[in-house]
Amino acid sequence: MAVPTIKFGTEGWRGVIADDFTVANVRLVTHAIARHLKDTQPPGEGILVAHDCRAQSEVFAQASAQVLSSYGIPVYVALRPISSPAAAHGVLKHHLQGAVMFTASHNPPIFHGIKFKPHYGGAALTDITQSIERHLAELLPDYERYTETASANGTIHTLDPVPDYLEHVHQFIKVDELYEAPYRVVTDAMHGSGAGYLKALISRLGMEVHALREERNPYFGGTNPEPITQNIQPLIQAVRHLKAHIGIAIDGDGDRIGAVDEHGNFVDSHRIFAITLRHLVEKRGMKGEVVKTFSVSQMIDRLCEHYNLPLVVTPIGFKFICERMLNGGVLMGGEESGGIGITDYMVERDGVMMGLLLLEAMATSGCTLSELVEEVFAITGAYYYHRIDAHFEREQMPTLREQLKTLNLSKIMEVPVERRDDLDGIKHLLTDGTWLLMRASGTEPVVRIYAEARTPDSARHLAEEGHHILKRMLE
Repeated sequence: MAVPTIKFGTEGWRGVIADDFTVANVRLVTHAIARHLKDTQPPGEGILVAHDCRAQSEVFAQASAQVLSSYGIPVYVALRPISSPAAAHGVLKHHLQGAVMFTASHNPPIFHGIKFKPHYGGAALTDITQSIERHLAELLPDYERYTETASANGTIHTLDPVPDYLEHVHQFIKVDELYEAPYRVVTDAMHGSGAGYLKALISRLGMEVHALREERNPYFGGTNPEPITQNIQPLIQAVRHLKAHIGIAIDGDGDRIGAVDEHGNFVDSHRIFAITLRHLVEKRGMKGEVVKTFSVSQMIDRLCEHYNLPLVVTPIGFKFICERMLNGGVLMGGEESGGIGITDYMVERDGVMMGLLLLEAMATSGCTLSELVEEVFAITGAYYYHRIDAHFEREQMPTLREQLKTLNLSKIMEVPVERRDDLDGIKHLLTDGTWLLMRASGTEPVVRIYAEARTPDSARHLAEEGHHILKRMLE
């Protein structure tokens, strides 16, 4: 039997369902997680096993629960699909050693994955994933043994962490300003495991809410469950048709956010990060370090300068933000893909909480969402962002990865390069204040191209030039 290659990425392990992501390999990875827990003895008692809405989720969760129980670990299984933030809060609320969450987040439906949420209810840090990988390496020589059906060695309990999680969100929001606010809200769960959360919370506040794509669909209606423009067209159309004040979308496991303003225009995660940072500082009087990943807008830099807040830039992956949060002194952190977290809430990103916080920012300021964007621009100047996921043949990726390491351009589109930064991928910062970042995936035949400029067309042209540069590398 061929022994698989299993490697944890920025947060957990992801694979193609029925290819490398199989019940056998899930058992193997769970053995490694169980051995990590036995070795390290983190605070708490027991493990939550939870899953999203993807194909075979319940099967994978059951197999994992049996393995964990075979080690004598108390196991608590969520019987219905739940969001990753709900699982993280369940760990905190019930003082567990962690959660094994079956999800591939915002990735295409052919993928599934495992996220391990440690006892602090956030992303697994590098030392934890390295420990799990070390145990995996030790198990691989006896692959067939550790992929067999496991016998439970204790009671497998059931647990529904969602009611406590929803109450936690409600308590964090300044609800007095929001009760019966005259907003018409459209929500989009994108067929994911956060279905019903926003509707329940917004209805509780007495607002009119229309919920889209709440039903389970393992294929996500034919689109990737990532809340970006091309994937949330039903939400954009509904906001325009209903003349709603805001549309809020969350991704496949509920930890990322995208929004639509009252005109039906997409509001990306960079703007949401900026709006909420300004709101927390000006309206809530909060202070602290701000953390952003390498691909996030310079709007955050300008706001930190304006409010005299320390800024830290990390590699891409929320685990790097989580690590800073755990060290203390962090107000909030965010990443380009829509994951934003606030330390006083939880050291975890949460699309549902961020959606409610946008409503709070609107209610306390008396501004529409588009006006809040313009108020940020009044401080930072206008910034526009464009991303291209450039797909290549798998055999082309080694060449691209190697050539990107040494790519050092003197100018792009006739604009001189001011400096080059290789923190995570290769970013060229130009003398006109724009930038271009190219980052090759470590697991997929994809190079992600990120660009930011002062106009939408300039950002798009800059990203397209990055795509041309990659193609020329293969000539």
